[in-house]
Amino acid sequence: MIPDNMTPVSLEGAAKVQRLIDMLEDDDDVQDVYHNAEFPEEFVG
Repeated sequence: MIPDNMTPVSLEGAAKVQRLIDMLEDDDDVQDVYHNAEFPEEFVG
């Protein structure tokens, strides 16, 4: 799935979103995780 609209997030917000994505991916009941967050270039996650 490719989002039509990306949502830019701050550097602090990017870390939170990445942590949430990681937690969802680690859950055995979750099959796929999709998001429309646009991470800043300086974010290393």
